[in-house]
Amino acid sequence: MTTRRRVLAAASILAIGAGVTACGSEDISPTVKKDDPAIARGADLFAERCAGCHTLDVVGAQGGATEIKDRERVDGPNFNVRRETVNNVLYAIRNGGFSGAIMPENIVVGRDADDVAAFLSKYAGRQRKPEITPQQPAGGGNANAGATTTPPTTQSTPQATTPPTTQSTPQTTTSTPEAGTTSTPVTTQHVNTQGKQVFTQSCGGCHTLKDAGTTGTVGPNLDDLKPDEATVQSQVTNGGGAMPAFKGQLSDAQIKAVSQYVSSVAGQ
Repeated sequence: MTTRRRVLAAASILAIGAGVTACGSEDISPTVKKDDPAIARGADLFAERCAGCHTLDVVGAQGGATEIKDRERVDGPNFNVRRETVNNVLYAIRNGGFSGAIMPENIVVGRDADDVAAFLSKYAGRQRKPEITPQQPAGGGNANAGATTTPPTTQSTPQATTPPTTQSTPQTTTSTPEAGTTSTPVTTQHVNTQGKQVFTQSCGGCHTLKDAGTTGTVGPNLDDLKPDEATVQSQVTNGGGAMPAFKGQLSDAQIKAVSQYVSSVAGQ
């Protein structure tokens, strides 16, 4: 091989290597670079070791799927929307994620692991949407006024005749759901909307649930499992097996909403 050909071959190899290194990552935010030295170092390590499988904008990482339909087996959590604690990050690093199926164990160790955990616990989940504010019943104050005026009308019948008193009670019971019918579906719709949002962001990467359009295979297929609300709430709160505890990452209201959602749609 001539000297000129050797130079061209070497240049090609270097170009390919640079392209591979840059794949899935852009650059670290200046804000992160100016942060505490340990956190800034953790960001560097994350970009170097984790960007191929995870998404996190502050370090330019684009390795994970941002939509369920684009998800691949090696895609890890999207840390733009998933919050993390130091303990959860260290557990995942030491054990190869929460399933041990894809992520290698001890991808960083010692001080490196501590720095990555400190970085993620501060910057992960910053694009998570705020908790949805419950909707008001249609009609606002008018609906409440209608509910207040219904009982006096019903109570006037027993005063007129004593015997129908017993019969008037069922009439009151029947009319009460009719007065509240407008507000009940709104509340259920709110819970399902919020629960579905929480599930898609925090659970869909590991579980299959037809209603949410998720196809995760790390955890159980919830359409097959069909868990009740209490089971879902306990599992989400406390974790179990390979699943982490979400207490502290999700609010009580979010855990309640996702539990009601999963139990109501699983298997449908």
